[in-house]
Amino acid sequence: KLMVHTSNFRKVKRVEDVIHVFYEVRKKIPAKLLLVGDGPERDRMERLCRELGTCDDIRFLGKLDAVEEVLSVADLFLMPSEKESFGLAALEAMACEVPVLSSNAGGIPELNIDGVTGFVCKIGDIQTMKEKALYILDDANLRGFKENALARAKEFDISMILPHYVAYYQKTIELTLAQI
Repeated sequence: KLMVHTSNFRKVKRVEDVIHVFYEVRKKIPAKLLLVGDGPERDRMERLCRELGTCDDIRFLGKLDAVEEVLSVADLFLMPSEKESFGLAALEAMACEVPVLSSNAGGIPELNIDGVTGFVCKIGDIQTMKEKALYILDDANLRGFKENALARAKEFDISMILPHYVAYYQKTIELTLAQI
């Protein structure tokens, strides 16, 4: 199975949790982890991989222009952030039909529907994340999660979202004009 994480490798992204979850999953099933991005925590994460003996199964890909090419072959997207406003990276994964295993930080739970498009776990709960990852990656479950992730991503298509913004701005303008 192929697991993926994309970020700017800052502490708030909790890339260490990604590697620990992968380490635990790999004990149970054959898996690979692709880490996309770069940042201040990358060197420390590379050292952690060496310490855990996972270097043969983890690839640090650095920054990529076409992340969708990696996502399109992935089975699971990991996003254990401690702070996240919306989770655009998770939406991009879902649009590539990739289920998401995320933390419950910020706006992520509004996007990632627990038990439907993936799972939402408490920040730092590596044990639960491992269990949920194994559940999603089970061949009996994976197809359904993939289909649900794509369906959820389609709900954020610009043709669906733009009218909400237009209506909101229109209402704001009308209220402002009424006060003048």
